[in-house]
Amino acid sequence: MVNAKQIYNLLDSVFPFFTQESWDNSGLLINTGTESDTVFVCLDVTSDVVNAAIEKGAKIIVSHHPVIFAGITSIDYNSLVYRLITNNISVISAHTNYDKYRYGTCYAMAEKLELKPVYDENIEIGLKAETEKMTAKQLAEKCKAVFGTAACTLPDKEIENIFICAGSGGGMMEEIIAAEADCFLTGESKYHDMLDLAQLGVAVITTSHDASEKISLETMAEIIKKEFKNIKVETYIAENLQYVL
Repeated sequence: MVNAKQIYNLLDSVFPFFTQESWDNSGLLINTGTESDTVFVCLDVTSDVVNAAIEKGAKIIVSHHPVIFAGITSIDYNSLVYRLITNNISVISAHTNYDKYRYGTCYAMAEKLELKPVYDENIEIGLKAETEKMTAKQLAEKCKAVFGTAACTLPDKEIENIFICAGSGGGMMEEIIAAEADCFLTGESKYHDMLDLAQLGVAVITTSHDASEKISLETMAEIIKKEFKNIKVETYIAENLQYVL
């Protein structure tokens, strides 16, 4: 058996929670004090996840996106937070601190696409990577095979140097330029950011927010499995939020 504080302390030792962005709300967000022999690892704490946790007796959930993000002013009996507490389920959310982890979300994208990571200590969120020369369209086609969906700008642009930001890649213009990237790979990007980057000759490839991040959940699960060998760790991989025709 294990409690949420033990899981939190483990994750904190690998990707410290103090490194999260100031606007983030990562941490031990719900602590019921209940021990569990099963831990769920997921991208988002949705009704499906809570239902599955209740069914399988999991009293601890580890999510990437925070289950509590903005300030809560009231709790309704139909809310996820109410259901979690009344079913004695604790939740730990590791968001931007996990994004900054060397082997976290961005690394998982590079690994799945067989890109070569290039580490830069000056980059807090994001990852530089290299590939053999190809077009943006060719890399987008690889992304579609891996993530299920992909779109790109400047499809004929020849690329070698890529800047990766899993999830939402908004506000990364300075980092992309500093990395001297000819391609920006992300989950989602604002339309006008893509236009600005196109003017600079930088192709943008998007895969969808959730698809870009859920591939890294197994890494988080393995960290827990390695430390706590006598508990069951299940990775809940939901379908993409957006249905691709």
